[in-house]
Amino acid sequence: MFDLFKNKEPDTLNFDQLIVRVNGINNNTNVKEIVDKIDITPDNFNKWVDNIFSEKIDKFDMGKLPYLIDELYKTEDKFKFMLCCMLLESTCDKLEFLTNLEQYPLFEAKFLTLLNTLVTVYDKVDNALANCMALIILNNDPGFRYFSDELVVKLIEATIRKLTDILNYLKNSKEIHPSVYDALELIVDMSCYLKNDEINKLVKEIDDLGDNKNADIFIIKYEAINDIPVNEKKLKTLKNDSQKLCTLYHVLEDIEEEDKYLKDVTQEEIAKSDMIRWLTHPTELGSVPDKIEFLGEFIFNNTKCYAYKFFKVGFPTDGDMLGISGGYPLNKVSANPCGYTFSKFEELSSDWKVQAEELAKFIYDYWQSRTKE
Repeated sequence: MFDLFKNKEPDTLNFDQLIVRVNGINNNTNVKEIVDKIDITPDNFNKWVDNIFSEKIDKFDMGKLPYLIDELYKTEDKFKFMLCCMLLESTCDKLEFLTNLEQYPLFEAKFLTLLNTLVTVYDKVDNALANCMALIILNNDPGFRYFSDELVVKLIEATIRKLTDILNYLKNSKEIHPSVYDALELIVDMSCYLKNDEINKLVKEIDDLGDNKNADIFIIKYEAINDIPVNEKKLKTLKNDSQKLCTLYHVLEDIEEEDKYLKDVTQEEIAKSDMIRWLTHPTELGSVPDKIEFLGEFIFNNTKCYAYKFFKVGFPTDGDMLGISGGYPLNKVSANPCGYTFSKFEELSSDWKVQAEELAKFIYDYWQSRTKE
């Protein structure tokens, strides 16, 4: 008789039961249901802490645990969110992949709860999870208004170590892995308001080594914020780079330094750069077009838009295609379009303006439908 209840799903999950459920996650699993059943309360919280920071943690399948962490990160339950923080701290050097935690919004109380975890993980590892922690900080508190002096000191020490390691790697490696420049970009961006002489010295040494890809944009931001003479040679190179100009302008515009360093840049140059940046995304054209030419500008929904024809050898569409970049403010130069940069990769028609306006309306209607969901 009792065998009928042998495999019954428990109403609540303790730590050992949670391990079993996480390790059994598959494509049909509702992870939110697992989170809802976790039995963590003020009364048993210390027991959960003891388990998480014990050898038991290694029983989790590190290829499946990120799905649980992702769902816990979104919860509004205080103790389950604290569980998320503890899991991040105890497994950050073991997780096999990451979800996109940095894309989820955080209200103030959750961010304050997460602060120590952000710094601990950033300090503990040099991997994609450390980059994720840096992005969460940059998205929520780049000026460190919520950080205690102790946490800022810990952050500075970790940043000095990371920059030193990157500097030595760049000096001694013939082939540089792209992920190093990605990490450098985030570390330098986060360093902008740390105000530390050793960081200044390390950023300068890295800057002097030569081309640091997109990280050079954030080195210029760092120099601008900290009143350090900007590398004029690199600034000129970035201004003339059709893929990087829009990002450079956007970064300097955010700190209100665009007029000082990029006063001669036109809106059309920024729009073209944004068009190229969009086209190079892997889910779009996937690379820089072989040809791109400015067709003209038009007003849509009280914003300024720019139309381009472009061509790519070997692309399924045989001939020139239409793309638009926009919409930008009417009365000032800006690198903050309102989301109309797009192409359907359709062949250019005889009336580019009508076609471009239809394309702008198409993407506008799409964004409107998304806001209603």
